[in-house]
Amino acid sequence: MGKQERKNVFVPMNAALDSVYFTGFAETNKTFVIARLAKRPNGICEMWLFLRVDGIGEFEHPQHPNMMVSDESEEIWSGGGLTIEYLEPQSCWKISFDGLLSWENFTEVFNFSVDSHPSTFARAFAQEPWTIEFFQRVKKQREQHFRHEQWGESVGEIEIENHEKTHLSLKGVRSHSYGIRDWSEIYRYVMILAHFEVDCLFFITLLQDGTAAHLTVINMPATTTNLAVGYVFFPDGRKAGIEWSNASLAAMADDGVIKDEYGVSFTAGGKNFDVSATLDKQACPVVYNGLTGRGVFHECIADFQLNGSTRGWGLVEFYYREEAAQLVPDLRLGSKAKGPDLSSWSPAADSSPP
Repeated sequence: MGKQERKNVFVPMNAALDSVYFTGFAETNKTFVIARLAKRPNGICEMWLFLRVDGIGEFEHPQHPNMMVSDESEEIWSGGGLTIEYLEPQSCWKISFDGLLSWENFTEVFNFSVDSHPSTFARAFAQEPWTIEFFQRVKKQREQHFRHEQWGESVGEIEIENHEKTHLSLKGVRSHSYGIRDWSEIYRYVMILAHFEVDCLFFITLLQDGTAAHLTVINMPATTTNLAVGYVFFPDGRKAGIEWSNASLAAMADDGVIKDEYGVSFTAGGKNFDVSATLDKQACPVVYNGLTGRGVFHECIADFQLNGSTRGWGLVEFYYREEAAQLVPDLRLGSKAKGPDLSSWSPAADSSPP
């Protein structure tokens, strides 16, 4: 991408996408925001919008658990009343939903195609049967899908009916994914986001000393059935791909029953990290994937501990591909009209994982 940051031109395939994804977490309480828009062919978007304001409650877009809305712009990411646009390439973005958050980066970009540590892929490939067709699929996947991320801070204000205006200062990740993504090729993944009170990190993690990290464990049967990949940004600006993790999808709700607690270890930049997560079952919104509901995302808020003592909190995202999924009940694309303001939102229903 270089210095450019723009909506990408679609290739004529139903699996083409151009997705931007933002998270933001407060350092002093449990306020967070998650916003995502993914352009798809034929004038539709995948849209996520979740919000927690500490002391007030959890909120989600009234379209959820459905995530399909009409694409409202050819130039920027806009759908369901949510708008995301860049003001300065890879540096400053604007996120609005009858309001405004501005986002500015404080790390450089991590490009998963070139910056990931090779040992993670070597370890994953070693678990698969090697054939000419296997390596052709790996090559094709690498050439068709691209993703980069960087960390930054969102600032703004939010006003909810019957409550005072709240100033937000949130730190989190910005992800831009584009090319070809066929969800039918992804069986499962787990991605965790968290930040801690002092010097520590975990999966997608933000630390008060400026350290940030990401770890995703994913099963794509055509290429890798257990790939653990991610990165660390160090306080001095250095970045390093994660080298090893004991994270296994088989041990992380493989039967579809999401438990209350999980633990994992990984190494990066010569350091070892042991982290446990306790999920908050009162804040686990669900989003259906696609027009048929063929796949389910569980966004589970969690409290964390590093090495048994240091506290933190964040998000655990579980994705399942539902082979026998039925049509989403009463699914309709979101209107092109401006979305409702936050005062019309109702607190998210209890959507605890199964």
